[in-house]
Amino acid sequence: MDILLFPPVVFIISLLFAMCLSGFVSGWAPAPKAEAGSGRDKPYACGEDIPAEKMIPDYQEFFPFAIFFTLLHVAGLMLATWSLNPLSAGLEMVVGYVAAVAVILAILFVG
Repeated sequence: MDILLFPPVVFIISLLFAMCLSGFVSGWAPAPKAEAGSGRDKPYACGEDIPAEKMIPDYQEFFPFAIFFTLLHVAGLMLATWSLNPLSAGLEMVVGYVAAVAVILAILFVG
């Protein structure tokens, strides 16, 4: 019976239980039917009737900010957990790391 306490077995049993429970409960609340011509599938633009167009997302401006966010959070984590004990010669490493992060950010946004 100890096999039932093994984490993968417990996970599979829990997953099967959740699937059965959701299948049983989902029949109680059916989705509402959409009325034809109700405008639920049209874009809303302050009352104007604008024809729907296929949009192509452009992530060119998003990626520099995502990299900036990731880099600063990793740098903050590194600096917060770094030992600043003067006897451990860690201060030079911290200054070097901050300088490297500054150079990378300058390259990211200026270059």
